[in-house]
Amino acid sequence: MTTPYERLMAETIPTRPAPAPKPEQPPPRQPGRWTPEKQDAHWAELCQAVGVANEQRPTLRLITEPEPANTDAA
Repeated sequence: MTTPYERLMAETIPTRPAPAPKPEQPPPRQPGRWTPEKQDAHWAELCQAVGVANEQRPTLRLITEPEPANTDAA
């Protein structure tokens, strides 16, 4: 007859399973250059999709923060 301690020592120690294999990933895709011609073509497609013809494409402009007022009291 075996003792509880002997039965405990005879048990296998659970171990962490091996990590799952990583799925194959395609090589990173280089984004195409977003040229003004491509932007114009895309804008024309969008305008056609929503039913607005010959709408001018918006342009980006830089908005600068005003300089903070000097609040140091001397």
